[in-house]
Amino acid sequence: ILASLSVLIATINIVGGFLVTRRMLAMFQKS
Repeated sequence: ILASLSVLIATINIVGGFLVTRRMLAMFQKS
């Protein structure tokens, strides 16, 4: 259970960081 939970958290962190990075890049490109 702990292993699958850690994998899920890691996936959320990767996807979340990717989305935040894309959002920041989009904001910089607009300005």
